[in-house]
Amino acid sequence: MGQGQNPFHWRATVTDPPAFIGRDREMQAIFTRLETLGCVSVVGARRIGKSSLLYQASVRAQKALGAACRAVFVDLLSAKHHSLEGLLGAILHGFAGEESALPGATATEKLAAFEDAVRMVRSKGVMAVAFLDEFEAIASRAKEFGDNVLESWRSLGNDNQMAFVISSARPLDELTQQSGLTSSFYNIFAQTKLDEFSEKEARAFAAYAVRAGQFELTDEAFLLRVGGRHPLKLQVAAWHLYAARRAGQVDFGVLQERVQDEVSAMMKA
Repeated sequence: MGQGQNPFHWRATVTDPPAFIGRDREMQAIFTRLETLGCVSVVGARRIGKSSLLYQASVRAQKALGAACRAVFVDLLSAKHHSLEGLLGAILHGFAGEESALPGATATEKLAAFEDAVRMVRSKGVMAVAFLDEFEAIASRAKEFGDNVLESWRSLGNDNQMAFVISSARPLDELTQQSGLTSSFYNIFAQTKLDEFSEKEARAFAAYAVRAGQFELTDEAFLLRVGGRHPLKLQVAAWHLYAARRAGQVDFGVLQERVQDEVSAMMKA
């Protein structure tokens, strides 16, 4: 095997479209809701693939919903989005395609300016959709964002001005209430649960891995035995198998231990 780059995703969001396997049902649920600018909450355990689903949905949104759709993917863990102006500016930049400074000295004034800008975008026929990944980052910064932000967004959603697709490990109502927030922002969302792959999806990933990694056909059985139906475990198993095949040192027992140890550590992180 050559010295090419490992094609499998060890920790990162899956941004390469051909590497994103399955999730057709969840993707369809998102787009069906967005057709009328409805909002979607994607809830699933850590490391189950929520970020990859949101990213791929944001990339496919215009093709699925029409040329008028403007979708922006925002990683809420990024420090760039830990301030009100940074977060709102990033969303507007995705909608308008240009840097958008928010006038106003106070948070209330900036939120009002954001609402005006979104309404202006909507008046031009744009279908504006914000894909907000890792909503826990908002809930953990209640002092910075607070109920005013959620109420402003709820108003825009209720008024059919924009839609939100949000990912979190726990339901939105639990996150907001346990953070001391009182907004009922979560009421405008339809919830989509993200679980492990189906058996069909797991087998589709294993088949993809054989092609992408130039594995032996018999390697599918190893991937499915070690990775099961869990997207992360399958990716890690394929990553280590690729590295071992490239080095010419394949010991399936050792590989299985490496995968199990690594996944266990990542689940704790």
